[in-house]
Amino acid sequence: MNPSLRLPCVWSRLPAPLVLCLAFAGCASYHPLPLPAASALPAQTQALRVDTAGLALPELARRKVDLDGPLDIEAVAALAVLNDPRLRLARDARGVAQAQAFAAGLLPDPQFSASRDLPQGDTAATSTAYSLGLGFDLGRLITRGAAQAAARADLKSVDLQILWQEWQTAADAELAYVRLVALRERDALLRRERDQVATRRARNLAAVAAGDLARTAADADLVELQALEQKLADDRVAQLAQQAALDALLGLAPSVELRLAGLPAPGPLAQNQAQQALARLDEIRPDLMALRAGYESQEQKLREAVLAQFPSFSIGFTRARDTSNLHTLGFNVGFSLPIFDGSRGAIAVARATRSQLRDEYQLRLATAQADVQQAVAHIALLREQGARLEAALPTLAQAADGAEAALATGDLSLPQAQAQRLAWLEQRLALQANSQQLAEQSVALQLITGRGVFAGAARPD
Repeated sequence: MNPSLRLPCVWSRLPAPLVLCLAFAGCASYHPLPLPAASALPAQTQALRVDTAGLALPELARRKVDLDGPLDIEAVAALAVLNDPRLRLARDARGVAQAQAFAAGLLPDPQFSASRDLPQGDTAATSTAYSLGLGFDLGRLITRGAAQAAARADLKSVDLQILWQEWQTAADAELAYVRLVALRERDALLRRERDQVATRRARNLAAVAAGDLARTAADADLVELQALEQKLADDRVAQLAQQAALDALLGLAPSVELRLAGLPAPGPLAQNQAQQALARLDEIRPDLMALRAGYESQEQKLREAVLAQFPSFSIGFTRARDTSNLHTLGFNVGFSLPIFDGSRGAIAVARATRSQLRDEYQLRLATAQADVQQAVAHIALLREQGARLEAALPTLAQAADGAEAALATGDLSLPQAQAQRLAWLEQRLALQANSQQLAEQSVALQLITGRGVFAGAARPD
């Protein structure tokens, strides 16, 4: 029920234009905002934003980004947080939540009513009748506090979700950096090997032409050369994909080349720090804090639904004159009768939603803790594997060099020498892949424990 409220005689003394001006003084105006006609992605790095001072990640906020030099992993992460178009869209969502919080605090508009009755027929002893009133619904006042609290908690949840998305964007940029740099380092190794095989093949072809060597030796070199060329071709495809992924994170047009520094040196495993973070992930991770804020918002929505079951009151005052010129001043009170609905449906929905959010938070917290433990174990395993690969590399290098020397003296066949060289190359590639995986897992561990570039970035409740 939403009865009209009627207010005092002072309104009857105000000119109608003034009443209308007061009613529409706070009205907003409409301005069109046309869609862009074309993509606005820049095709050069100089168009990127580089001012890191306002970033919510303290480690990145202290970084100075120089676009003229090679970009290290933290510089790329900072550029992604500053320029990622998806983050711009997420920040727009905050404006929506902020507007909803503003709307929740507004009082309901009063309802003005006016009527006029013109006598007909014999009007000698009659006058024109009128009625003026202003009504106000008091029901919204009962639930206004809970609605405001829910909107504030929802806005806080949106802020924390944006912060978590910034964390994820920085981590995605670091992962793309690691993979792209690793591919470039792998290519450098493959190109050196390819050049050596190509030089040896040219030498063997000359020997074949002179009749000093069988054609099969040069053919074996060709097979090895083609295998290396295929690896390089596959890597070029992977590089294009990683470059496109990194360009998208930076808000650049596809295939914009970036000058990147090398892979970061692997830091200590820091198992103790990871275990310490494990016990307080709910105070570190913005996604968990956002879920808590969302749960608090739902608590307030349930409280609002409970308050809404009470009768909704409205009150008003009227001033009127009838056709006999009798003036009256009165008031009215109205309230709803919560017999059939009584907000019971809204309460049931709010309670079920609260239960769902509670279970979601518990699941996310358990998953986050399991992710930390799994990442720590994975890094430890990668370090052990890397140590074994590193320890075996000198022996394989010596064997490959010895095979080359034995091949030159005729003490070893070409296939045997190639097998030794291939074993050394595969070991080098395995060690390089191990370093890449270790760097990727380190980035993941920093993200899920709030270490590294994410240190000190979580906002308190």
